[in-house]
Amino acid sequence: MLRIPQEDAESIRILCGSAVTEGLHRRAGELGWTDLSLRRPLWTARGRSYTGAVLLAADVAPPPWQIIVKVVPDGAPGREADALTEALDAVPEFSRGHLAGHAFPPLRLEDGRTVMFQEIAGDSLRDTIPAGVLDSEESARVAEQVVRGILREWNGPGLEHAVPEEVTVSAFLRRELDDVWTGGGSLHAFGRSLEVLEPSPPWLYTDGSRLPNPYLMVEGDQSALPDPTVRVLRGMGHGDLHLDNILVPMKEKVAQADDYRLIDLCTFDRKTDLGRDAATLLLSALVPHVRHEQPPDQRKALLRFIVDPDARHRARIVPEAVRQVEAVCATARAAMSRRRDAWDVQFLLSLTAGALRFTTYTGIGAAGRRWFARLAAHAMGQVLLLTDEAGAGVSAEPDPGRDSFALAGFGKAGTAAPGEATGFVPDQGPRRRRWETRSGPRDDDRAVIGFGPGHTVVVVDGTGGVHRWSVDGDPLPGAGGRAPRLRLGHQALVASLTHSVVVARPRELEIVHFPQRGGALRSAPVVLPDAGHFLVTSGGDVFATHDRNLLTVRDFESGTVIETIPCPSSLASSAVSIDASVVALARSREVRIHRRGAAPLVRTTANSLPRLRSGWLKTLTPDPGCQLAVSPSGSHVGCVTFEEVVVWRTDDGREVYRRVLTDRESREAMGAKRMRLVCTEAGTLFWLRRGRLSTPTVDGGTQLRQSGTYNDIAISRDGLLIAMLGSEGRIEVWDL
Repeated sequence: MLRIPQEDAESIRILCGSAVTEGLHRRAGELGWTDLSLRRPLWTARGRSYTGAVLLAADVAPPPWQIIVKVVPDGAPGREADALTEALDAVPEFSRGHLAGHAFPPLRLEDGRTVMFQEIAGDSLRDTIPAGVLDSEESARVAEQVVRGILREWNGPGLEHAVPEEVTVSAFLRRELDDVWTGGGSLHAFGRSLEVLEPSPPWLYTDGSRLPNPYLMVEGDQSALPDPTVRVLRGMGHGDLHLDNILVPMKEKVAQADDYRLIDLCTFDRKTDLGRDAATLLLSALVPHVRHEQPPDQRKALLRFIVDPDARHRARIVPEAVRQVEAVCATARAAMSRRRDAWDVQFLLSLTAGALRFTTYTGIGAAGRRWFARLAAHAMGQVLLLTDEAGAGVSAEPDPGRDSFALAGFGKAGTAAPGEATGFVPDQGPRRRRWETRSGPRDDDRAVIGFGPGHTVVVVDGTGGVHRWSVDGDPLPGAGGRAPRLRLGHQALVASLTHSVVVARPRELEIVHFPQRGGALRSAPVVLPDAGHFLVTSGGDVFATHDRNLLTVRDFESGTVIETIPCPSSLASSAVSIDASVVALARSREVRIHRRGAAPLVRTTANSLPRLRSGWLKTLTPDPGCQLAVSPSGSHVGCVTFEEVVVWRTDDGREVYRRVLTDRESREAMGAKRMRLVCTEAGTLFWLRRGRLSTPTVDGGTQLRQSGTYNDIAISRDGLLIAMLGSEGRIEVWDL
């Protein structure tokens, strides 16, 4: 007859139910126990339980024995008892030293649960703790021992006779992500929130790199992405080897790293990806370092150090994170030295799958989930580089010696709800230079660049002279300029449907046409009422002018008025879409968006001059201006004030991005020369300020690498090309 103290019996009933109590009595009769008592106060494992199991420390007799009673729920966790038995029998030498075995046979309950009776890991429950509660130095030492153990001791004998398996990258990833991929759920939902699924751009920009969309790499069968065949090794693996599934005994408060024990083996598999355990261990160790947003340079350094170690990255990474990466990656490489090249590829694939799985863990926060999505893209990009698929367009490390125009992505693209995970920047960055020439106007801060029909490239210099090229760089007929010079501030516009330009002189607009038969034809000038009438320097199918009262849309043939829109008082900026179906008009702190066939939108912005944002001086300064941009089709409107950058969608008015500018950005926003704001169809902004090009909507503002300074930039009507006009006369056209 088993005696259980009344207090302990009540605790078991409350925590586990009466079925467990009845099961303990049955097992006691089989094993001859007469006494069972729980550790008081009730012992619970330090760390985290992800399976819903209940663990109790108990003393049973005779003979006196301290065990762990683990009540495992039905379903996938319920196979833990059988999986542990299989793992214990696989490599007995490793099992004796590093697995906590069965003290007594497990018991299956009628409700599907399993009661396991396990040996304690180590000599004492008090002095054995999960590796997840150790400091970074000690947990790194434990990680080294565990990685070395699972690759050399646990899998070493089997690897002597192993034959690598040939598999496509997509098939490998789908097998690793089977349970979270096939069911959709949070993995797919997070991908959609990042705007990389539905729609699904094949290439993404993040941290200065052009990388494959890891979600599409899992799907496979993508015409725009390669799917190389790789050779991988399979072997025994824990399957869920995070830090809290590693117990470590302490001696005189020092972790005994070589005496670790692995627990919770319900996912054990004899034929699993050999890199999965090491990858999972590394990712779990990095969670504390990435659960909050990192400065872009630190984030990129850590990501690149993981997938392509380079000593130059160390200075930007916190030492604790470096220690964790080296503990896993360097140890694994040493353990797999005879298979180093193949291992590097396989481990990167393991990181890709593991990182995507970690994006489903809501407990690590939105910033952490975005970081793991970035890591998946970086690891996948490195796989393509190592498998000689770089020709597909991977750009892992831009060359600092030339214009790279690499954009970042996976950023916070919205503020719709607190904690909501939002947006990758899609495939919008300049990634491949089509052509360049140095025959443009030099040192002309009034010069303007634009795209004409058929992707022709047109430059209007400060005198109104027109220079033209085909999309392949062949010169086309142009026209000379004349006095007086154009107004300051990009006062010219290139037509997108006809070979025409319009230039603004002090009191009139001059429209120049270039017929196919050659020469240049000038329409009668459009007389401006006064010096306060301005050309709107966006559009293309049509153009627009504005004064204090009206914005007037005109055709490119003769400047005939098409429609007029009332301007708000104190107009600070204006912009129109290619066909003027969307018109944005801004006051200092208010943006009005007119949509053809729909009600107008009114949105507010913060706007104040730097250094004057508080105190009595603020009341004495005039309202500052701002810059506006409308995407070619009118899908998005962007605004940069002296205080913040905002982007709205025009179909529903939703705000998709908002960020406060840095003090430096605010200061550099002052001025008229070499300033321009343009918006892509995805809502990405390109901001030319004082000749330097940046993307203020990406990664908290990304300054693009460039040679020299620019006078102007332009995006083609279809949004596929971007052109830059350098101050030294250099013209470049890049694919977007």
